[in-house]
Amino acid sequence: MIHATQLLADFVYNLKFEDIKKSDVEYTKLLIMDYFAASYAGIRVNGVFNSAIEDILFEQGGKEEATVLGGRKLPAMNAAFLNACYAHGADMDDGHKRAMGHVGAHVISAVFAFAETLAVTGQDVITAIVAGYEIYVRTSAAAQPGLVHRGFHSTGTAGVIACAAACAKLLKLDAKGIYNAMAVSVTQANGLMIIAESGQMIKPINPARAAQGGILSALLVKNGVEGGVFPLESEKGWFHAMTDRVDEEMITKGLGEKFEVSQCYFKPYPSCRHTHAGIEAGLELRKNIDSRDIESVKLYTYRNAIQIAGQIVVPEKDGDSKFSIHYSLACAILRGHFNLSDLELENNEDIIEFAKRIELIEDESMEIKEKGIRGARCEFTMKDGKVLSKTVSVPKGDPESPFTIGDMREKLMGCISSENPEETAEKVISYVNDIENQDKFQYFV
Repeated sequence: MIHATQLLADFVYNLKFEDIKKSDVEYTKLLIMDYFAASYAGIRVNGVFNSAIEDILFEQGGKEEATVLGGRKLPAMNAAFLNACYAHGADMDDGHKRAMGHVGAHVISAVFAFAETLAVTGQDVITAIVAGYEIYVRTSAAAQPGLVHRGFHSTGTAGVIACAAACAKLLKLDAKGIYNAMAVSVTQANGLMIIAESGQMIKPINPARAAQGGILSALLVKNGVEGGVFPLESEKGWFHAMTDRVDEEMITKGLGEKFEVSQCYFKPYPSCRHTHAGIEAGLELRKNIDSRDIESVKLYTYRNAIQIAGQIVVPEKDGDSKFSIHYSLACAILRGHFNLSDLELENNEDIIEFAKRIELIEDESMEIKEKGIRGARCEFTMKDGKVLSKTVSVPKGDPESPFTIGDMREKLMGCISSENPEETAEKVISYVNDIENQDKFQYFV
């Protein structure tokens, strides 16, 4: 096997802000805006979990060196942990199709918290974020789909490697130091996909541990610690633990030439990405009909969507609704939207009953990785026998169906719970747009 760890460490070491195209910088800034939107949403909808984590971390206290969204401060590793919990709490954070997981919740949380403790610029921060996204996407995608089929969550398992590399970059370690940070991180890789079936409340622990572990790994190397040799590619290394087959091309193809950060998607709905094509198709079909005239609904989609988000027909808890194709599609059809308030099951008995009438059918044509297709075909059979059908091959937010700054402004305002969401949204956008000009990085509050 190729020496993947060395290739990736060398890439991170050699990466300079000047190497990143303007378009990639702008896309990265859009991802940072999205990170804040997802964080505000996570604070709104995952309250029980947030309160439990906050009580623990703030009671423990410690050196106030990094900012938690809202303004309070904690030690950098704990601030990164808590911010990652917020960012992933509503499942509205960015992701990458081939990597089959989320990125910003852990990478941006780790980079922002760690950067506050260092004398680094806004350009250093953007460079570290781009590096972290690249490492996450390439390691995770190279291990897919075996990784998820074994029950691992790449957001946590590959996320810690990405955060370690990004934080080592912030420390300005040499290639050997970055290699060692990645090597130290693999022993901390964790995160299971059982959270797609039950226990959705605790799902944010996966990116949170990745962010925390990434900072720890970089600091340990700074203090002289060395990790194992060939941590990714060894017979006892990360790849061997995660999958039976490694796609080496995902490590090497275009490395340093085309950045994966601009291949990430944005999520307009607060649910697993595998639900989005169905939601979009259902919303389109319902425009010119009365939902009371629908006899039955069939959704044709790909296997992974059904395996990951098609197992919960009737959500038992609010968090379950984020991982239910049936519920999210039923809500879209009956209500004409699927937003944060729709995650609450109270007074949604009609949606739950309608969800039971939706049939999921596996259709391999709905996922063609080479063409970027990961979609669904929604089919209404009306009471008069008429059949209506809509196919969404690429859901809104993918690079092929891109988010605009207008879309991002709307998402921010929908996620922020303050009395004046428009004002807060504009402050976030203004802060992020100017981040590369910071001589010393400062966190947004």
